[in-house]
Amino acid sequence: MRRLLSLVVATAAGCANTYQIPGSELARLSATPPEQRGQHVRVIQDWNESRVPAAHPVTAETQIIFVPDIEVGGGVTYARPGSGGRFAGGGFHLGKGSDSKGEAIGYLVLAGVALVTVAAVESSRFDGYAALNPMQPVHLIGKDGGYAVMPLAWIDPQTAAWADYAVVRSTEGPLRELDRAPLSRQGWTYAMYGGTGTYLSKAGELGAGPAFTVQLGGYFTQDVGLVASVFAGWRDNRVEGTLFESRYMLELQALPVHVGLVSAGVYGGAGFAYRFEDSIPEGDEGSLALDLGAMFQIELDTRIALTARMGISRDHDVQMHDILVGISVF
Repeated sequence: MRRLLSLVVATAAGCANTYQIPGSELARLSATPPEQRGQHVRVIQDWNESRVPAAHPVTAETQIIFVPDIEVGGGVTYARPGSGGRFAGGGFHLGKGSDSKGEAIGYLVLAGVALVTVAAVESSRFDGYAALNPMQPVHLIGKDGGYAVMPLAWIDPQTAAWADYAVVRSTEGPLRELDRAPLSRQGWTYAMYGGTGTYLSKAGELGAGPAFTVQLGGYFTQDVGLVASVFAGWRDNRVEGTLFESRYMLELQALPVHVGLVSAGVYGGAGFAYRFEDSIPEGDEGSLALDLGAMFQIELDTRIALTARMGISRDHDVQMHDILVGISVF
């Protein structure tokens, strides 16, 4: 909840002027000629102002100076005088069908508000490539918790290997945003989809109704992820009561096919399903559940994709189907 509130504040206040440089990008830059390494730097705009100390700003006219053999690591700090050394830095109610449907709608509204908030913040901050002055002050945060600050041109492979990530400020040098990076899935993901699904009544009829899925998890790589998935769907049964179906799954996703902005792949999962029906008491039951299907994603932003899913599930000893479309945030 605190993270969600911080995202709301960040959206209202606008993105900060600090950017992170990932450790992998520092390693790449350290192998680039110092006078060229500011031309195309991968940066990710921070949620808020960084707590690293202020550094003396540079301008486009600042002379590039090379100072070799600067050693950092092992808790040793190289910093500007006076900068300091260490960085401080369940399920739905198991009642009758109509009760479960009402509770599920409440959860889905909250999940939708959270999704819109997170997507708005992700789309508002810059995640891509920027042009920096080679003498731009770079605040390095070490894997051991140490801190150092030095110009971009001074970072050598040993320093890059020591650093976990770095922070730069647009107020400390000319920083020009160039182009956004392609869709990046690696890391945490949150998604919500809506559409239609089929549900089996205890009375024997298989019919269609609204379907929704909320997912939270992470991607190990650009193409493979593991998510916890909560599914909710409902329809009217033969006695004009509500049939409510819920599934709680652990799902593996893989999207290995890429054509332009479109990615395609498959998903599969296992978990438990629960069914509750008004006026049909014997319809209230649970079972093991399996699902399998195809999924497609269209890149909308570096961290946002439009996702479509077509799948089948096996629970209550019958095969059911669903088609869902929604937003995935990474």
